Amino acid sequence: MGSVDKGNHHLSSCFREAEDSTTHRVLIALRESVMLRTNVNILYQGDLNKLKEAELAPIAILFSGGLDSMILAALLDQCLDSKWTIDLLNVSFDGQLAPDRVSSLAGLKELQRISPLRRWRLVEIDSNLANLKEESEHVMSLIYPSNTYMDLNIGIALWLAASGDGWVNGQDGDRYKHKSTSRVLLVGSGADEQCAGYGRHRTKYRVGGWVSLDEEMRLDVQRIWKRNMGRDDRCISDHGKEARFPFLDESVIRTLLEIPLWDIAKLDEPVGKGDKKILREVAKLLGLQEAAFLPKRAIQFGSRIARESNRKNFGSNRAANLASAGSVEVHKRNH
Repeated sequence: MGSVDKGNHHLSSCFREAEDSTTHRVLIALRESVMLRTNVNILYQGDLNKLKEAELAPIAILFSGGLDSMILAALLDQCLDSKWTIDLLNVSFDGQLAPDRVSSLAGLKELQRISPLRRWRLVEIDSNLANLKEESEHVMSLIYPSNTYMDLNIGIALWLAASGDGWVNGQDGDRYKHKSTSRVLLVGSGADEQCAGYGRHRTKYRVGGWVSLDEEMRLDVQRIWKRNMGRDDRCISDHGKEARFPFLDESVIRTLLEIPLWDIAKLDEPVGKGDKKILREVAKLLGLQEAAFLPKRAIQFGSRIARESNRKNFGSNRAANLASAGSVEVHKRNH
């Protein structure tokens, strides 16, 4: 090997080591964040014997089978004693055809592959907007002051998922009713905002480069208290569940802020590769080879509630698109 080749080889090795080190830092911060939020002894205190008798799952995950929820599931598996079941809560408005249902079934198989001794329980929560009139009005009160169709769609999907009331496919092929009674629900909020997971992040980068992308991501983080920590949290806690957000742990936020933005995301690369690049590398370290390449999909689209809502409320594609983007209000409220 010539001296130039050796030099290039050394440089590429250094870059790989630096990249691996950065990914490990994020992985460690996320694992510690999940550990802090899922200590069963603290959560249940004197009720552990009762929990064993009922064979309940102490922790559940809002589960789409996408990158963020798969990372949380794999980390929870590392933090939780293998004797406990983990409930994976998946909501669909199109039965087995909704994109999130398809990816959740694929995700379940991948989790079973990397952790075969764990009992994973995918709870399939199916619903139909036509049967949710009273529930929709209730969710409107929970999401207030947010009042667009997008907010309502997200709120209903989260509210139903948090109920944990669905169906489970048994090992012998039987399908039985199940209601998750976990008190804590892990949610992937904050991953897209901090790791450039939204489509508009790619647009900002294309138009204004790293500066515009940084400004957009900072804006996302500054308003997350109103959206995820407000609207979403109220929809989940209405069922007596406590939503916990490992990606929003202070140490995780600090770790990500210390990493150059071009190591967080490479938006010149295709969707499913360059967006949330750092989290895709974390997924690979966790053995999630398939999940590492999944594209971003918001819950209102993955569950297909947005499509059903648009069909019900709008007669034109333009109106439906505006509603999905959050610019059409459901109705005015007087307070």
